[in-house]
Amino acid sequence: MITIHVDGGTRGMVICLHDPQKNKTIVKHRKGATTNNDLEYLAVIYGIEYIRKYYPKDKALIISDSMLVVKQVNELWNINSHSLSILNKKVQNKLTNMIKIKWIPRSKNLAGIHLENVKDTLKS
Repeated sequence: MITIHVDGGTRGMVICLHDPQKNKTIVKHRKGATTNNDLEYLAVIYGIEYIRKYYPKDKALIISDSMLVVKQVNELWNINSHSLSILNKKVQNKLTNMIKIKWIPRSKNLAGIHLENVKDTLKS
């Protein structure tokens, strides 16, 4: 099973993806996203697209430290925000039965750890 770690951060408006299989971390700057939750959703969307491009035949797990996003994507929590509802629909349209999403603590999220290590170089 392929595991991809994702995270989003408002400082520098970035999303981060870490692929342990390739020992590769990608940081992308985003414009227009205004909240951590928006960026977390965008990171999940990017993670799904990355998996579908580089691991199209593999089962995959997306790891995120955003409990809100993970619970909403897994349809365990309601969505009360219009912008998050739109992003959730985008995630649902891209998800396949080969891709799952799971919550882990921030201290174990390799993408989040990477963002913490580079946060001083990101400009808001």
